[in-house]
Amino acid sequence: MKSLIVLAGVFVACAVGQHAQEPEQYGPPAPYLYSYATEDSEGSSTAEESTNGSRRIQGKYTILLADADETGFHADVITNVLGTESKDPADATILSSAPTGVEAALQSEPRQVEAKPSYAAPVYAPAPATYAPVHARYF
Repeated sequence: MKSLIVLAGVFVACAVGQHAQEPEQYGPPAPYLYSYATEDSEGSSTAEESTNGSRRIQGKYTILLADADETGFHADVITNVLGTESKDPADATILSSAPTGVEAALQSEPRQVEAKPSYAAPVYAPAPATYAPVHARYF
């Protein structure tokens, strides 16, 4: 009786038409323009990003930290753009974590790392003991 019910369920499942879902087709990238600006007590930040429908995206991002005293405003510029150096021109502090000069040129090149061959002798361990599963029998 149970096998008849299971067989009927399998038959119904096979009889129901199953259709593969068609993958969604995407068109070419759409041009867009995105921008925002925020300002609070700690400073301000802005971002602009755009594309003309190609895969190239252009944009600029700024973060301005408010820093002023009795001598006036002092700009703090924090960047990691390759080629920038940590300098203090025109009473503005520029802190760069990016490498400069030769290091910047060498960093932009891709490097392929290969593992050195290992000649160690293989290690053998005894096979683990196996146990047969226990199945309860009800009939």
